[in-house]
Amino acid sequence: MKKQQIAAAACLVAGAIGFAAVYSTQNHGKEETPTEISQTSSIVEPTEKKTPQKTTEKVDSETKMGQEESAAGQQENQQPTEKQLHFVPENVTNWPVKGDVLLPFSMDKTVYFPTLDQYQYNRGMVIRANEGDAVCSVTEGRIIDIYDSAETGCTVVQDLGDGYTATYGQLANLTCSEGDVLEAGETLGTVGKVTRYYTVEGTNVYFAMEQDGKPVNPMDYFGDI
Repeated sequence: MKKQQIAAAACLVAGAIGFAAVYSTQNHGKEETPTEISQTSSIVEPTEKKTPQKTTEKVDSETKMGQEESAAGQQENQQPTEKQLHFVPENVTNWPVKGDVLLPFSMDKTVYFPTLDQYQYNRGMVIRANEGDAVCSVTEGRIIDIYDSAETGCTVVQDLGDGYTATYGQLANLTCSEGDVLEAGETLGTVGKVTRYYTVEGTNVYFAMEQDGKPVNPMDYFGDI
């Protein structure tokens, strides 16, 4: 009887071992995928979120551009406004140079030009001067043009405001530039060498004034100064 019990126990142990071996063989090599795990588990795995890099870069670029435009706008607002000029005849306080008038302004009749040996109208006036003498602004005005002319040499045009301009010719060694605003008496440059149009008259300064593009007599403003 005892031997039979031992034999029966041995059979049970062998059967259990065999069942375990079969179960292990059937499930060997079979791996559950993340989907199967997720389906069999109540725990939901979080998905990885990707940052939209391109969108962020675009926003950063637009922000930077907006900041630059804002800075540029602030700089423009900080720029000083251009000074408004107003011509006041009483403010014409000095001649461009001190000297005798060699050729007067004359638009109603012709005057004789010795070098040219002919009579013609004179839109300005020719004032005797020495080479190297300082040439001064007759009143407040902004330099709007600088050019060389065969007749008047180095020439400077000054905006006096309200449609008035002043033109200075036969200059050298300029101390002003376009855009400069000069007060009455400030130096523009010096008297230069005379051009071939005025060799007989001698070294001089050519000076003319206009109102709205029409020549006016400077002597009407100089008076006795």
